Amino acid sequence: MVLAVAVSPGRLAAGLVDERGETIVRDRVTTPAHEVWRTLEGLIRRVIAAAPDELPRPVAVGVSCTGPLDTTAGSVTPQQLRAWSGFPLRDHLEAMTNLPVHLDSAAAARAEGERWVGAGRDCDDFVVLLLDETVESACVQGGALLHGAHGNAGSVAHITVDPGGLTCWCGARGCLTPYASAAALETELNRPLRRVTSSIVERTGIMVGRALGSLLALVDVRRVLFAGSVVDVFGDPLIEVIGRELGHRDRANGLGAVELVEVTGSVDRLVAAAALTLRPPDG
Repeated sequence: MVLAVAVSPGRLAAGLVDERGETIVRDRVTTPAHEVWRTLEGLIRRVIAAAPDELPRPVAVGVSCTGPLDTTAGSVTPQQLRAWSGFPLRDHLEAMTNLPVHLDSAAAARAEGERWVGAGRDCDDFVVLLLDETVESACVQGGALLHGAHGNAGSVAHITVDPGGLTCWCGARGCLTPYASAAALETELNRPLRRVTSSIVERTGIMVGRALGSLLALVDVRRVLFAGSVVDVFGDPLIEVIGRELGHRDRANGLGAVELVEVTGSVDRLVAAAALTLRPPDG
């Protein structure tokens, strides 16, 4: 049994996940603007208290958080969550639970979840791209998750896709994030995602294709798994534009033949977070 925790700007979630990838107990709350740790601590205590008596106690904690983060230090600085800047989340969870804590990004967790019970079970090389409140991505190559010095390898959120374009929250102009995250799109357009025009879907697909083209040219991976609210709402037209843009950008390296897969089903945020505990210590 694993205690799974998922942190994002819009929602805090916690649950107990068994060895088959099934969530036995779960709860969630809206992420507050202040007192985030106190709220998360209360949520976790409720989940533990709600566990049936016959359940075994958790042996580890898997926690995912939107980036950027520093997995070496165990600290997080989630976009749009101003209350946490370099917040030592791993230390807080270890002190609270007295359990080993496995912390990584939302995309890294999703990649491990897909390898465990999802679309990555029979694939050693793929990219996960989450177009949700934020833009998160991770890359599995040769059966191992690319990690980097601080846990942010494989991220495309701040790849420049439009020099001199929209301003990103990071301060730069033209990053992918303001063109492809749900929060940025809804702020720019002042309307919910479901009411965006076909031209915005087209623009989003082109920008995502540009960022993916740069990443795939570096890592030489030929399968991309997509998820998140932007993908859910924009659907097949978005994936078609991304594929077209990849085909236009680098025919010599075969980017037009990349397999683009929209993933749904059993790998939710808590299952993904729990999957982080399955990695070997150096994984």
